[in-house]
Amino acid sequence: MQLQYFTPKSKLLARYLEGYYFLEKERDEPAVEYLTFPNNFSIVSLLQDTQLTLAGNSVLIEEKTGGDFTSQLICHYEKPIKIRYEGRVREITFYFKPLGLNAFIEKPLQQYLGDSFRSFLPFEDYEAAMKSVLAEESLDEQRNSIENYWLSKFLGFEHELLQDILSDLTDKTKDYAIEELAEKYHTSRQNISRQFSIHIGKTPSEFKKTQRFRQTMAKNMEGTNLTTLSYDNSFYDQSHLIRDFKSFTGLTPKAFFKSISLQENATINWLFL
Repeated sequence: MQLQYFTPKSKLLARYLEGYYFLEKERDEPAVEYLTFPNNFSIVSLLQDTQLTLAGNSVLIEEKTGGDFTSQLICHYEKPIKIRYEGRVREITFYFKPLGLNAFIEKPLQQYLGDSFRSFLPFEDYEAAMKSVLAEESLDEQRNSIENYWLSKFLGFEHELLQDILSDLTDKTKDYAIEELAEKYHTSRQNISRQFSIHIGKTPSEFKKTQRFRQTMAKNMEGTNLTTLSYDNSFYDQSHLIRDFKSFTGLTPKAFFKSISLQENATINWLFL
């Protein structure tokens, strides 16, 4: 199985789209199974000629000649998702920044969401355009087509309150409580929660907890020990770090970091089974 990850060529697109990858698995390769873990991106995954079976937090992707085109949007999950590929697979997955997808869609993000996975066909020409990209053999042409398509749908999105709060929550030198942010920006905790739900698809507390988890994974790539990881990423102590990691992964940090495959500064985090 081959995976190639790219950041956008377009500076405008890069403000909203963290990156995207192309995944290719051939028919004669053995089945591949892995766990992926919570993050704060809005993820859109495309597949063609496959059969997709969703069961709880498990996804089975099987080759199926003449199978459906599927486009799934995932914004909110708190436990690992198990992915299994069988047969030939061609997949494209986009990682939109926390507010990024709002700049391209006509309705609030909340209206496109389900419990975890949700079919995502936001435009009349979307399916035809993405099928064409999946069928293209030239990687450069695929990249150009993808970026040109999303740029053609660009509407822009400004939300000063959420942008300021996200800046605070992603600042590694700060550890704001949601009540403190409400006071800082002269609003209520309820309004902050409502705006997060509408435009990000999760609560501010969930976002904060997930952000701390992701920052810890990225920091671990530098070889930092657990005690330092705890305090550098605003955990109260090492037991707090361990508790959060078990909540997200079912594993202790030591066992998790020993097994995990981290790529692109922990944007992609898979544990192969």
